[in-house]
Amino acid sequence: MSVGRVAATAFKSIRRNKLRSALMMIGVTVGVGALTVVTAIGEGTVKEVMNKMESTFNANNILIMAGGGTRHGAARGEGPTTTLTIDDLEALEARVPNIDSTGPSLRVGPRMVSHKGVNREVRITGYSERAEQLTRRVSQGSFFSRDDVRNSARVALIGQDAASELFGDVDPIGERVRVGSVPFEIVGVLEIGGVGVHGTNTDDVIFVPVTTAMRRLMNVEHISSAKLHVRDASQMGATERAIEDVLRGRHQLAKGAPNDFSMITPVLVQEMVESSSRTFTLFLPLVSAIAIGVGALIIASLMLVSVNERRPEIGLRKAVGARARDIQAQFLFESTAITVVAGLIGLVVGAVASQFILQQQGKPLILPWGAMSIGLVASITVGVLAGVIPARRAAALDPVDTLR
Repeated sequence: MSVGRVAATAFKSIRRNKLRSALMMIGVTVGVGALTVVTAIGEGTVKEVMNKMESTFNANNILIMAGGGTRHGAARGEGPTTTLTIDDLEALEARVPNIDSTGPSLRVGPRMVSHKGVNREVRITGYSERAEQLTRRVSQGSFFSRDDVRNSARVALIGQDAASELFGDVDPIGERVRVGSVPFEIVGVLEIGGVGVHGTNTDDVIFVPVTTAMRRLMNVEHISSAKLHVRDASQMGATERAIEDVLRGRHQLAKGAPNDFSMITPVLVQEMVESSSRTFTLFLPLVSAIAIGVGALIIASLMLVSVNERRPEIGLRKAVGARARDIQAQFLFESTAITVVAGLIGLVVGAVASQFILQQQGKPLILPWGAMSIGLVASITVGVLAGVIPARRAAALDPVDTLR
């Protein structure tokens, strides 16, 4: 029997048994669709993280944090968090030639902010005037100045979500808020930041001069962290070692004692992103593989049932001259055709669903062509494998017994 004749016979059988064919398709469709959705969301998330990392932490940045840890910041210890000061940063600028500028910061944390009877908890952080170049700019008004930092001025920059909650439609520039009992004048509105790399809303914040945060809000002499900008990124390794030497000397750490600070460098950031990418690309698709495997079992089971139900048909075809290999080819073609159609449907559904989800989450729109190709190949493979045993059983039937 010709290939065309086998294909035509198989398609007729599929059309006659629409419900059974649909049940066979479900597992593969769900598996391929899930693989497409999961991979697209994973790649979109990784790309979003990379974009945020690049916008806030580029190849010329080093982040120093108070508290114990390793030189690369890969593991934080339980050391004190009061070991980093503005004087440390001034020493680094003076003694490490490759450092172009430093931007200290102090995390104040969530504080109750009030304005004309409206009270809202907002995250507050202290920065220097250099944060405009190193961290984030304003979209309205002006950033606080060096004099504001030097004089511990009570001025503030506000994120757009916090401004909307506290002021409504009123222009916040020039308005006053109270952080606890300390009044602040809003001098600028921060540009939109969106969701940060840690999943926090970076638009529900208030920035104040770091010295104001230290003296008026926290009453401390230390800072939480600092972002450093280096002149030559190719000298990052030597610069990192020089920073470590300066800080260990200033903090009088004995040889062999752990650092009481941590550093995050572009190398570490790249490793973190690659680790996240491996999680998405290796572990999450296993869920889809399980669904495809379940689909294969369903197809094999229903094909075996089909063989038993179609014994008279198989016997009649053998009686009029159909060979065993023709019967086997027909059943293999049926299972393969069903899984290919199911795979294509899964790809379309998965692509549409993934783009909708990514758009709703504000992530970059990505179609994972590699995963989609794997899904289609997997569906073909599943169809062939799931049809082997039923096809062999159908081919082995004795036409005399089946027609009896």
